[in-house]
Amino acid sequence: MTRTAKAAAGRPPGNETARLLALFGACTQRRTHAADTASLLDGICDALVETGGYRIAAIQLADPTRGDPLRALRVAGDQPPLVWSELDRLDPPALTLPLAAAGREVGRLRVARGDGPVGDGERQALQALAADLAFSAEAIRAKNAQRQLDEQLRQLSRALESSSNGVMITSSTQLDHPIVYVNPAFERITGYNAAEVVGQSGRFLVRDDLAQKGLNEIRAALRERREGHTVLRNYRKDGQMFWNELSIAPVRDESGEMTTHFVSIINDVSERIAYEQQLEYHATHDVLTGLANRNLLHDRIDQAILQAKHAGKLVGVLLLDLDRFKLINDGFGHAPADNLLKAVADRLRHSVRDTDTVARLGGDEFVVVAGNVDDADNVAGIAAKISRQLAQPLVVEGKEVFVTASVGIALYPRDGEHGESLLRNADVAMYRVKEHGRNNYRFYAPEMNHMALDRLDMEGNLRRALERDEITVFYQPILSLESGRIIGAEALARWNHPRIGMIHPPEFIPLAEETGLIIPLGERVLRLVCAQLAAWRKAGLPPLRAAINISARQFRQDDLPRLVGRVLDEAGLAGDALELELTESMVMHDVDNAIAMLRELKQLGVDLALDDFGTGYSSLSYLKRFPIDALKIDRSFVRDIDSEADDAAIAHAVIAMAHSLGLRVIAEGVENEAQLELLRRYGCDDFQGFLFSRAVPAEEFALLLKSGRTMPPAECEA
Repeated sequence: MTRTAKAAAGRPPGNETARLLALFGACTQRRTHAADTASLLDGICDALVETGGYRIAAIQLADPTRGDPLRALRVAGDQPPLVWSELDRLDPPALTLPLAAAGREVGRLRVARGDGPVGDGERQALQALAADLAFSAEAIRAKNAQRQLDEQLRQLSRALESSSNGVMITSSTQLDHPIVYVNPAFERITGYNAAEVVGQSGRFLVRDDLAQKGLNEIRAALRERREGHTVLRNYRKDGQMFWNELSIAPVRDESGEMTTHFVSIINDVSERIAYEQQLEYHATHDVLTGLANRNLLHDRIDQAILQAKHAGKLVGVLLLDLDRFKLINDGFGHAPADNLLKAVADRLRHSVRDTDTVARLGGDEFVVVAGNVDDADNVAGIAAKISRQLAQPLVVEGKEVFVTASVGIALYPRDGEHGESLLRNADVAMYRVKEHGRNNYRFYAPEMNHMALDRLDMEGNLRRALERDEITVFYQPILSLESGRIIGAEALARWNHPRIGMIHPPEFIPLAEETGLIIPLGERVLRLVCAQLAAWRKAGLPPLRAAINISARQFRQDDLPRLVGRVLDEAGLAGDALELELTESMVMHDVDNAIAMLRELKQLGVDLALDDFGTGYSSLSYLKRFPIDALKIDRSFVRDIDSEADDAAIAHAVIAMAHSLGLRVIAEGVENEAQLELLRRYGCDDFQGFLFSRAVPAEEFALLLKSGRTMPPAECEA
């Protein structure tokens, strides 16, 4: 027999009662100190073996929180180890007692003695112990469940209190779904505190703005006891509107059958909606003027045509191009010119009906779409009213400016069945107005298309001119104000047409820019100039620097530096033989890429000049970054330098600023001695203009160099 069995066999009956009482006390103590169900089972098993004297004690308890039951197994210290599956093979068999709670079995208690079966009195005591154990286990489980529930509620409460979204809980069982709870974010978003809104219907946030599609979705969700989502216009306590992205969800009771409440999540998405509306607006409207852009214009024309088709009416499409707007842009700069465009847009709005559309195509081109008109006279009346409105003077930079427009008109259905054909024919009519003096309007006529072919002929002739070497170069001398001597020349392209004669740049350069012919034309001029410089040097004439204008399209060519370097090498010239002239708008269009391109050109040794300075951005912060050598004062400032104090002040300031940056200054368009004298007084370095010479062919320019002609001594300090 084992030591435990021997001890049990030798115990007198009185000791049995004392043992069971001691066991009950130990179990009570273990139940009191158990933190959870697992520690309770372990403690009872320990008490059964250590205090109760049982050879084996095992407890199995169902655990609803997980699939497997909780188990505890203890074996007396002098017994061999035992695993759970061996309990059923004990000899004698273990006593098994059910653990019952709320009328159902939740587990089993098993004990085995070492000295025979358990007696009736001991069985009753163990049954009482099992009942206490089942009750204690359920109590601990309930307590832990309540603790977990309380913790979850605390976490939920903290989440609601700290949420950045508004939360509103409404009753589903009472009329009008009164509010029972709102969180601090709701108070912050709406401006109402909880005391003001609890008991009210949640729809008070909508106020009288009831014609919202999203309200139907919310009403349906409440009625059908389901989730819902929409975006609504809501109103804060101070009356300010905000966009509410509202989500609602039902809260059901434990049975899952009855909806007791609705939780509404309120998210202020005003900034997002405003951004989306701004994107949509910019997609359909011109940023500068706020007028419809090309995308919206086509849609409005289509709508007007559809309405006219049903009503048997006409649609008038008027295309306006401001006359000589480039002069305003060049003379005042981009910012004042943009202000003028905005003023023109405003006058156009006031010249048409509310149902008409005014659009800006870009630049100085505008379109008016007049729908539901009865006849052409109605459209002519609109064109005449526009002309009268534009005839009123506008003030730009303190000066009165008069703006006129050339207007071409096309009518639906006479001149086209869709927007593209109407715009194209209105454009043709507008160009006919330009050709016949501007500041007027004309209706499209089919024969105008034949006139448009003249422009195509012009393009074809220009292509052939490049092939037949009809392009030549004239040279306008550039003189030093200090010495009065010729120090360089500006190279200007001419088209020597075999029938028409000499064609000047304004007549064909815009066409070359538009068609892309400016690229081969620019290369032709570059080669002609370099070849001429080399020829003059070979003839013994003093070395000169020739200035060549670079167009925007040429400047955007990645291989421009390689082309210039190759042509210089072929002519046997160093880079300092050339000065490339660029406009402010070209280099300011993409500053970083422009700087990279300018640096590549500078590596060739060429000089770089900023042409027409003062008419564009004139940004000093960027000017410092550009590796340029000279500024050219635009002729629009030089022209009135001797009569307009403002122009004189601008010229003086530009010269002083350029010198502070280490740049040379060249004045264009000098036509009289008073202009020259002021420029000399201001410290201008070089000049060009009719006062000395117009642009002349290469042969005449060579004669000027050979003659050594300078400015007369009275006009020169040298």
